[in-house]
Amino acid sequence: MTSVSLPPSAPFPVTVTAISAVAGQKISKHFPLLKYRYWDYQEDPNSKEEHPPKVRVERIGSFESPIEGQIVEMRISVGDEIAHSGVEVCSIQEPCTHDVQYGGLCAMCGKAVEDEKDYTGYNYEDRATIAMSHDNTGLRISYDEATKIEHNATQRLAKDKKLILVVDLDQTVIHATVDPTVGEWQKDPHNPNYPFVKDVQSFCLEEEPMVPPGWMGPKPAPSKCWYYVKLRPGLKEFLAHVAERYELHIYTMATRNYALAIASIIDPEGIYFGDRILSRDESGSLTHKNLTRLFPVDQSMVVIIDDRGDVWQWDPNLVKVVPYDFFVGIGDINSSFLPKKSGQLIGPTKKRKSLARLEEALEESEEDSEPASDVISSQNSSDDSDRVEDGETEVGGTETKETQENEHLDSNKNGKDETVSAPVSRSSSPSDEVVESDSHDSDSESLSPVDRLVELGGGENNKNLLIEQSLSRTQNLEQQQHDRPLAKLQDKIDRIAHEHEDSSVSSKDEEEEHILYDDDTELSSLEKALDYIHEEYYKAYESFKQERTLERPDISVILPKIKLECLKGVTVLLSGILPLGMNMNNADIVIWCRQFGMKVVNEVYPEITHVVCRDPNASYMKTGLTLKVRIAKKTIPGVKVVNPDWLFACLSSWKAVDERDYMIELPEQDWYVSENDISKYQQALGSQQEREQARNAAAMSRPREGSLSSIDDYDFNEANAEVDDFLAGISDDDDDDEDDKGVEEEDNDSDDEESVSNGKGGANMSFVKSLYTQKRKAQEEQDEDVDSGEGDSRDEYSNGEHKRQKTLENTDNIDELEKELLDELDNLDE
Repeated sequence: MTSVSLPPSAPFPVTVTAISAVAGQKISKHFPLLKYRYWDYQEDPNSKEEHPPKVRVERIGSFESPIEGQIVEMRISVGDEIAHSGVEVCSIQEPCTHDVQYGGLCAMCGKAVEDEKDYTGYNYEDRATIAMSHDNTGLRISYDEATKIEHNATQRLAKDKKLILVVDLDQTVIHATVDPTVGEWQKDPHNPNYPFVKDVQSFCLEEEPMVPPGWMGPKPAPSKCWYYVKLRPGLKEFLAHVAERYELHIYTMATRNYALAIASIIDPEGIYFGDRILSRDESGSLTHKNLTRLFPVDQSMVVIIDDRGDVWQWDPNLVKVVPYDFFVGIGDINSSFLPKKSGQLIGPTKKRKSLARLEEALEESEEDSEPASDVISSQNSSDDSDRVEDGETEVGGTETKETQENEHLDSNKNGKDETVSAPVSRSSSPSDEVVESDSHDSDSESLSPVDRLVELGGGENNKNLLIEQSLSRTQNLEQQQHDRPLAKLQDKIDRIAHEHEDSSVSSKDEEEEHILYDDDTELSSLEKALDYIHEEYYKAYESFKQERTLERPDISVILPKIKLECLKGVTVLLSGILPLGMNMNNADIVIWCRQFGMKVVNEVYPEITHVVCRDPNASYMKTGLTLKVRIAKKTIPGVKVVNPDWLFACLSSWKAVDERDYMIELPEQDWYVSENDISKYQQALGSQQEREQARNAAAMSRPREGSLSSIDDYDFNEANAEVDDFLAGISDDDDDDEDDKGVEEEDNDSDDEESVSNGKGGANMSFVKSLYTQKRKAQEEQDEDVDSGEGDSRDEYSNGEHKRQKTLENTDNIDELEKELLDELDNLDE
């Protein structure tokens, strides 16, 4: 039954004057249902003025039925006033509601619905707005129909005791490349990589060429591209097992042809996925994935597995997996248009040290080829995580990697292993590095053309974005085919092996001459996790069936609760892990850890249980330990210092694993840190915490920025006059004879201090001038320290940096806007 109302374009309010239909009457489309009258204004026809006045006139109108069917009930009477379009006129039983549409036709009755929009404003296409099909056939249904379908599906799944599992492809269950080197290795049984590529499967796709918008020339012929696909170890057994408990769907950012080709490899008989495949060609978004595209009404029984959390906006239904990285250095060939993860910790290091160091060297060379702005950022990332993000201050992080490296090399050369002094830093002491974060959400990565288009136009059905993404993907594949990165890596490994052979180094690990190795066990751990999720859901479902007052179980509620208990009580310090300038709260590894109940910090606090840092033994650059790592080791009893692989082992197994295999073992002198450095760091950290508390308290007491009260209470005219008067008097103040200072200046200074401490400026001190005076006084104190010889060139902390710290303490209560104003005043003064 369909409710009928007047369209929004009607001249409301209207008064019903006649009704032409009665209940039970069958009517056709455009049948006149009623007549009404309404008031309008027109120019007075009897007026002789140049601009005639408006006069009120009564007009008559009619309303025709936008649909056909049998009238069930008339909801209005003659004389009723209809004030808006939400008033129901009547209800009509239609022969067909066209809730399911396909290719511009109603799938139920065959009526054409594509061009049915007429002068009534009614459009049958608006009834079916939800694309339920996984492919791009154009099948659309109404919300009511979608609700019925999903209700039936949930009842069927509950009866079979199943859930829904949405599966990503690239680097989740498979890894693919277009490097032709793989095909050559498959034909050479003597190649050291042959045992690992002999089961790699391949297929060829015709890639449609991308042409610029408005291209009028002949269409270029499609090009052929060969893909090589490695299945994640245990995939066949994994699919067979989870299919007993889950209905499987594929959701990928790759093209549909690619997705179908992969599906035919991992599920040749179609028993697991069938036609439940959604690709980027029909997903509606090129930059993000969304469960509502597959399940628009109900996602309560859906679990997602994907190697990336950001494309899902860290959906609560997501189980993030460790990326499968079989083809070394290749990455995800279908993610060239997604945000890059350069410099981020995305997976465990390779077990073989030679390959791990080689990968690190390649990353270094890639950073060297970055744009200038990126290179500048990366050069400063000595201790990336030694920062407090999101408005907090930076503490510590003083020694650079290069300084540490040279320091250790020098100590070894001189043979001074018995007594090692604290590393000599080219920067200042720990407490000197108290610097406000300039940006909360800054990133060292520059925006790609795709990123800029996403910012400007969004990712939904954006044609320009589609073209940009396709070009980016095509260029990425062509570059990979041309550069042959696997062949280059293999050549470097061969050189390393020959060098060790020449130097008579007998290390089994270093003598391995193949770059490919398959020791991944992620699917085994994932299988156990999915079993546990299934078990917990149906425990809750049984309780729901017995007690209907309970809410129906929901994966988006159950899954986060399960994960939060897995690593509860673990507090981790990340040091030297995150790229410089990145907001720690936005880093994937931090979000992932916190989802499992782990507390992640980037300063040395007493509650830390684990310190995660890069292992100098596996580092290509042979970098030393950061200051924070050494301070944590020295000051926190029982703390475990581990490499990042421990994190991934915990996140993969959903529990805290034994640290013994991940501990960083180094000589005693490499852990050395002086008591003086520890004291300075702790003092700086304490000062930072106090200032943060003071800022929070001040923020709570101040009127909310942008609130009406703060604006109403501010006299802009008075403020303008105050600034003008003050600027006019600066030059006069500066010209005063210094001989006149004496006791009078002391009195003025005391008055100034009192007025500043009051925060109001007193009777003779304006607000702006008090701020300026405060800053000038801090500068004068620094000058006096220099004149009196208070500084000591042997102690950086007690010299210039101490004075800078003093200045920051004196001006700590000045907000950013005030600081900018004071800086401008200094410029004028100069």
